Amino acid sequence: MTSEDQTQPLAELADVNEGPYSANISYDAVIGSTVIELVYEDKERPARNISVAITPDLGSNMFRFRVGEQDLIYCDEELLKRKDFTGNFVLWPFPNRVRDKRYTYQGREHSLETVQRQQGNYVLVHGLVFDRLWQYEQPVTGSDSVSVTTYVEMTPESPYYGTYPFESRLSLTYTLTKEGMRTIYYLQNTGTSDLPFGFALHPYFSRLSGEDDTLVSLPADEVMEADEELLPTGRVFDLDNIMYAMYDLRKPVPVGNLNLDHVYTGLHKNECAVIEYRQQGMQLHISATGDFTHIVCYTPPGQPFFCIEHQTCSTDAINLHNQGPERRKMAHLLEVHPGEVSTGSIDYTVVFQE
Repeated sequence: MTSEDQTQPLAELADVNEGPYSANISYDAVIGSTVIELVYEDKERPARNISVAITPDLGSNMFRFRVGEQDLIYCDEELLKRKDFTGNFVLWPFPNRVRDKRYTYQGREHSLETVQRQQGNYVLVHGLVFDRLWQYEQPVTGSDSVSVTTYVEMTPESPYYGTYPFESRLSLTYTLTKEGMRTIYYLQNTGTSDLPFGFALHPYFSRLSGEDDTLVSLPADEVMEADEELLPTGRVFDLDNIMYAMYDLRKPVPVGNLNLDHVYTGLHKNECAVIEYRQQGMQLHISATGDFTHIVCYTPPGQPFFCIEHQTCSTDAINLHNQGPERRKMAHLLEVHPGEVSTGSIDYTVVFQE
């Protein structure tokens, strides 16, 4: 099926089971979408059960990540139904904002002016696929995991192709184990020219332990300066400088003490971001492959959520890329040649405090 005006039929085998792992495909009338649920069941310790739910019809949003009876992902069903910002949605090929909604790549100018979002300032794009219908494959279960793959294509018939005329296929493989969830992206260039991109996930994490007992730490030594539209100025601040200590998250900080919407870089190799839920005796460790060079931390006061977004590039990477070698390195725009594939992964690992 190629039409994006219809919902993909449910797979013939709606339930798949093997040992403690299972998968279910159903239709949720409340949100008006197909839902793919992956489940790990610990019969001896139900508090360590893990389940995730993904909506391919609504942008392949992983809107549920549940441990025992606790929802680590915050999701507003009304926002989800209208493909708005909630749950854990996909940012590709341009995470966050693009200056003036315009960019140049290999000498060709492109406009994103036709891309309209329901909230945020004019330059906020948040990619081109979170509000599209994705396809999916049959889930696969094994003795130590359960997984499913969703995918979306960019072709001349696709929405937004005029703003991003690069033929490609983006696939996500979600794999659930007893430790947590791994999301692997595969971007295949199916066209005849190089393509530029950045990839990110945008999770809205719940403040399960409240303002004081939900803590955040990020393994990042630098934060990017932004202008009033939250676009990068090209300056990067060293968090060892006392002037910028307010942004330093290298040690755990209660989320209630933060009011951030900042892009962090200078990430420590082989270290993870950590969310600590003290009242639940649980931590979520967030790690990624080396292609993820930036993290956005968004902590709006008074909200039941906060965001830690691992990105393969900076905000407005497509334009920073054209501003000389230093800013090109800062941007970390990824490029894929025709016929080639780029891949990377993000892990959400649950750690229980004994």
